[in-house]
Amino acid sequence: MDKRVIINLANPRGFCAGVDRAIDIVNRALEIYSPPIYVKHEVVHNRFVVKDLKDRGAIFVEEISEVPDDALVIFSAHGVSTKVEEETDIRGLKSHDATCPLVTKVHMEVIRHARAERDIILIGHEGHPEVEGTMGRHTGGKSSNIYL
Repeated sequence: MDKRVIINLANPRGFCAGVDRAIDIVNRALEIYSPPIYVKHEVVHNRFVVKDLKDRGAIFVEEISEVPDDALVIFSAHGVSTKVEEETDIRGLKSHDATCPLVTKVHMEVIRHARAERDIILIGHEGHPEVEGTMGRHTGGKSSNIYL
């Protein structure tokens, strides 16, 4: 008896709810605050969406130091490290967090396990914004390490 399972994936599949939410936050910010608004990293890995947002006045930056004083910055769906949030606060920048709720959940788990002094193994791509943000949530407790 053949027990193979065939899984068909629709292509294109569209965006997950977290990415839809992040795009919506950037769109609303453009309407409410008027351009330019700054976004920490491209909000989504889709050149058409990014181009549309750029054309409407979103400016994508990799470093908070690139954001002018008194500007609005939005954190992408990938999330950011605690250090990025602190830098934003120190500079007095207005910010909106468009981090995907599922990514936020991973951040909270990293914090929880670090506080419990557990080692954490994170599987992901080095240098990817989501991985950098998650690694940057680790508190570096006495007996807790995070490994990529």
